[in-house]
Amino acid sequence: MNVEIKGTGIYLPEKVVTSYEAEEMAGYSRLGARNGLVKMITGVETRHYAGEDEYCSDIAYMAAKNAIENSKLSVEDIDALIFCSVTQDFAEPATANVVADKLNLKNAFVFDVKNGCNAFLQGMDIADSLIKTGKANNVVIVSGEVLSKWVKFDYFNQEELMIGSPVTLSLGDGGGAFVLGSTEKNRGILSSKFKSYPDLWNNNVMWGGGVRFPRNPDKMYIPGTTKKLIEKQLSIRDDLIEKELRKVNWKLEDVDFFATTQAAKWVNKKIYEETGIDESKVSSVIEKWGNVACSNLPLVVHDAILDGKIKEGSKVLFIGAAVGFSTCVIALQF
Repeated sequence: MNVEIKGTGIYLPEKVVTSYEAEEMAGYSRLGARNGLVKMITGVETRHYAGEDEYCSDIAYMAAKNAIENSKLSVEDIDALIFCSVTQDFAEPATANVVADKLNLKNAFVFDVKNGCNAFLQGMDIADSLIKTGKANNVVIVSGEVLSKWVKFDYFNQEELMIGSPVTLSLGDGGGAFVLGSTEKNRGILSSKFKSYPDLWNNNVMWGGGVRFPRNPDKMYIPGTTKKLIEKQLSIRDDLIEKELRKVNWKLEDVDFFATTQAAKWVNKKIYEETGIDESKVSSVIEKWGNVACSNLPLVVHDAILDGKIKEGSKVLFIGAAVGFSTCVIALQF
């Protein structure tokens, strides 16, 4: 038995915000900062922001609904739902419950997975195990990010503005979902590998919402302090990609599409150069959608399917990186 992607789906909120508009919301002109910095540093031109009463569960519901429809399955066929996001509706219970209720899932067990931007890939890995061990037949993995509500806009001086805003203003809202299911065909998830570097946990920490700072409003935003994380991502030489390629008997040139996380355009380009990845085999959505955390990879894959870059039989390599710090690779054949 193998585990394949039966359907993909996405959802993007209606409101589109340009980088210039985001900079003005944060006070660039008021504090004498140079406009255009966000686009120059991250490559982001526009991003979507959720409405005032639009939550993670709402966005995840729309993406999951789209994926289930594209899978040709019904909600009765879904055995499990895994909500994988950086943001969530509330601390408890799991946001997966709200998404499942909106979908009217009656036969599924549900739970959340949280591990920065890699949570979606780990959700895929867990779903793969659930299906291969016979505990589920069809699993929805879904992300619904509302990062805009964790972005600081009330800066009081230029120095503070320059520390984190170029990173946090690149963030966007949106959702992505996969339906994974069993198949007897010779395709699906072939291999996966995850690696953690927990000594870097104290970087870009969203301190609010936990028990360390339960009621401090100044801690309720993402600081955007990612310098050490990016340095680590660019310095890793543990041939994680090469090891996974050998496990599935692929060469780098055999891969039809590379689904990579979308933290910053220049970071991706540097990785492509150093690993030998052919840029014609990737899709960059950060320019139009920003960094949408856990939703990045399902958004990239869905976009690539629509563009014809991923077809039946395509060999796809997922490459992820996340705060914490962790990296991961999944080899999958469509």
